[in-house]
Amino acid sequence: MANTVNFFEAAKRHYNDAELLLNNKRDANAGHLYGFASECGIKQLLVIHGLGVDPITGEIIESKAQYRVHIDKIINTMNVFLDGRSAAKYTVMVPNIGIFANWKVEHRYYIDSALPASVPHWREATVEVMKMLSQAELDGVIP
Repeated sequence: MANTVNFFEAAKRHYNDAELLLNNKRDANAGHLYGFASECGIKQLLVIHGLGVDPITGEIIESKAQYRVHIDKIINTMNVFLDGRSAAKYTVMVPNIGIFANWKVEHRYYIDSALPASVPHWREATVEVMKMLSQAELDGVIP
C-alpha cells in the first residue's frame, strides 16, 4: 500500500484553508486550522530528523508517544527530540511557535466568544512554520 501520510502536504492544505477562512471572516475555524497546519509542519520537521511514523496511519511509533499530541503539547517536547545543528537550523525559523500554548483541539466545540483572541498570533507562527518547511524543501530534506 502506498504511503498515505505526508505531513508537509497536510500542513500546506490546512494553511491554505485557514487563509481562505480568515479572508472570509471565519476566524474561529481559521485559528483551528492554523493549529493543525503548524502541528503537521512541526511533525514533518520531527520526521526529517528521525521520528518514526507509520506511513499509512501517521501514528507515531509507540516509543515516541509524547509526540502523538496536538500543537499545544508538542511545542513543549519538540526541542527534546530536535537536538543538533541540523535541527537548530529549522527550529530558529519558528521563534513564535510557543504562541500555540493557548490553542486547544477542544476549541472546535466552543462558542466563538469563549475562544482566545489569538488568531493573528497563531497565523504569524504558522507563516513561520510554512517558511521553515519551504526552506527544508529547498534544502532537499523534504522530498
